[in-house]
Amino acid sequence: MKPISSNNFAGLPSCFLTATDTDAGKTHIAGEVLKAWKNAGYSVGAFKPIASGAIKIDDKWVSEDAQRLAEVTGQALSEINPYTFEKPASPHIADLKAEFDLAKCLDLYAQMYQKYDRVLVEGVGGWCVPLSEKLMLKDLALALGLPVVMVARIGLGCINHSLLTINQIQYDSKLLYGWIANCIDNDFEDQKSNIEGIATRIKLHPS
Repeated sequence: MKPISSNNFAGLPSCFLTATDTDAGKTHIAGEVLKAWKNAGYSVGAFKPIASGAIKIDDKWVSEDAQRLAEVTGQALSEINPYTFEKPASPHIADLKAEFDLAKCLDLYAQMYQKYDRVLVEGVGGWCVPLSEKLMLKDLALALGLPVVMVARIGLGCINHSLLTINQIQYDSKLLYGWIANCIDNDFEDQKSNIEGIATRIKLHPS
C-alpha cells in the first residue's frame, strides 16, 4: 500500500478521513480532496459529525474546521457539523452533557449520500478517540462502512504513530483504502525518509 498523492485525490471515492493523532492536518487534506473532486466535475459534500474546539460567533459555537470545509463546498455549517463543542478535548470530555447519537449521524450521512456525488466524512482526533462512554470514533467509521483514508502527520515519531494506527484500522475492519502523508513541518529534514519508512514497513507487514 503506497501513500495517496495529491495527484490522485480526484480518484478517491466517498471516504472516511481519520489520522494518526489530533492536529495531523485532516481538515487541510479534506479541503484538498474536496477541491479535487469539484475540479473533476463532482458535486461534493463534507461531513464533520463532531468538532471539539470552537469559537463563538453571534452567540453560537462554531467549528473553524467546519468553516474551512464550508468555504470549499458552500454548505451550511449546520449540515457539515451537527456536534460542536467549545473545549478542545476528546468529545466525551468536551461536553459531558451531550449524548452522541450514532443513529442521527448515520441518517444525516444518508441524506448527503443522496444529495452529492461524493461525500467526505472527517473524523475527530484519531481512530480510537472516545465519542461517549460506550463509543469510539472507529464505531462511527465502521457503521458508515466507507473506505478509510488515514492522514499521517510527517514529523518526529510519525512512523510509530502511523503503523500503530494502520494496524488498528486493519485489525478492526477491512475498510482501509490508503494513507496520505501530510508534511506540516517544512523544517523537518527527514520527510522523505520517514514517508519511505512508513511505506516500506506497511509493505513488509501488510496486515
